[in-house]
Amino acid sequence: MLTCFTFFNIEKHQVHERMRPWISKKIMEFLGEEEATLVDFIVSNTQQHVQASQMLELLQSILDEEAEMFVLKMWRMLIFEIKRVEAGVPVKSKA
Repeated sequence: MLTCFTFFNIEKHQVHERMRPWISKKIMEFLGEEEATLVDFIVSNTQQHVQASQMLELLQSILDEEAEMFVLKMWRMLIFEIKRVEAGVPVKSKA
């Protein structure tokens, strides 16, 4: 279970914003074009701690049969980023 400390660290380390490029890339792959509004919507929902099942429901009509795989992969990435923050592993900045 995630603690308040973890939630603070997630926000402090901008885990959701670090997910943005990955989300954008995957949406581009699935839809064949950039969809900034959809990416913003997904990032916003992750920031609101929407459950995976609810995220799947929200994206089902947009991504069709790709929705389940997208949500699964996104959750894996999100968990990886959260665990990285919890372990104190520094993130390389892109300069």
